[in-house]
Amino acid sequence: MKKSHLILILCHFFILGCETQKQKRSKTKEINYRIKKDSLRNVFNNMNDDEDYYYTKDKWVIHDPSKIVNIENYLMIGVTGKAQEDGYKCGLETWYLFPGENKFTPGQCLLKEKPKWVKDHVPTNDGAFWAPGFLDSRTMYYSVPSGNAMEEGEGTDSCIGLVIATGNPPNLIWKDYGKPITCTEKGEDNKKDPEPESIDPAIFVDDDGKNYLIYGGGHIWLTELDKKEGKQIHGDHWALDSEDYTLLSNGPQVDEEGNKTKEEMWIEAAYMFKKGSYYYLFVNWYNCCKGVDSTYEIRVGRSKSLRGPFVDSKGRSMIKDGAGELILDKSSGLIGPGHAGIYSFKNKKGIVTDLFTFHYYPKSGVPWASMKVRKLSWEKGWPRVSKKDFDFSSYWSSVK
Repeated sequence: MKKSHLILILCHFFILGCETQKQKRSKTKEINYRIKKDSLRNVFNNMNDDEDYYYTKDKWVIHDPSKIVNIENYLMIGVTGKAQEDGYKCGLETWYLFPGENKFTPGQCLLKEKPKWVKDHVPTNDGAFWAPGFLDSRTMYYSVPSGNAMEEGEGTDSCIGLVIATGNPPNLIWKDYGKPITCTEKGEDNKKDPEPESIDPAIFVDDDGKNYLIYGGGHIWLTELDKKEGKQIHGDHWALDSEDYTLLSNGPQVDEEGNKTKEEMWIEAAYMFKKGSYYYLFVNWYNCCKGVDSTYEIRVGRSKSLRGPFVDSKGRSMIKDGAGELILDKSSGLIGPGHAGIYSFKNKKGIVTDLFTFHYYPKSGVPWASMKVRKLSWEKGWPRVSKKDFDFSSYWSSVK
């Protein structure tokens, strides 16, 4: 999620507050007895309903979801933290899909206090962290954006952090790693060199067991991770001349109306997946975080190497040509689809199903953002997303 949209999110919540004054809704009285530690639902229920807004079940927001992970037969996602106001205090969130159920519900409230290292590296961060990505079900990376990104010439610093879980789900104990994985100082304001924002981490594990971080805003990069600690393999932060970082994709060279442009447009929210002999790089073009006015769309390229070059079905490069095969945009009937993730499972017959997750913005504006899970098929080596939502009853029956 691009840093510069944080204030837009805050404005959105203020608008929700105005709506709540006109149409009072009682807080949800449901008690999720399974979450006893750091309950996110309790945070929602205890938010201040006399001021700007409060959370009710019909307004639950899922934005920038991670891929789905399985943890002891629970399904879990990580989600971006919201504006730190009106009693909300979660840097990140987890959401769970419990056995036999079909909808994700609030899990735990993570990072109620900013890790100490954030003050040194991103001093303007307001306590909300974005767009988490899982290595496994107990290792989650997250974005630390600047808090003043709308001010010209400032707010370009950003980092990627790491939290690790212990204990038993769904009542896990999350602890921060204590230092950043990688950071960039100039970010999108650096027009001369393709310096990325350190946001939107996605983790890829290759067939040889090596772990990689795919991330970036404005440009998409890859770097290998140390398998023992999860940090960048040589402990280095991004630098243009560093051999530890590989450029995977630049932004599109067409604007939101499809016109060619000399200036690269925005790109972020990368995700890598391997199917057969190909590596697939999913990215988001254009702008998120504007609700029904968002222009996000999901694109993909593929390569025989995880370091690229990634190309679309016409052979156009995601670096040289700013290309990408369209997967989902507003023509699907969903506004601003973004933050792709894939969860694969086998049924009792050994047949593999790939599930595609992403957020979108409902046309009604309520909730502001939500998540879809749909089946992914493969046609002539390219992914296609189904038009129907996935029914998890077939999943639960397959894992019994």
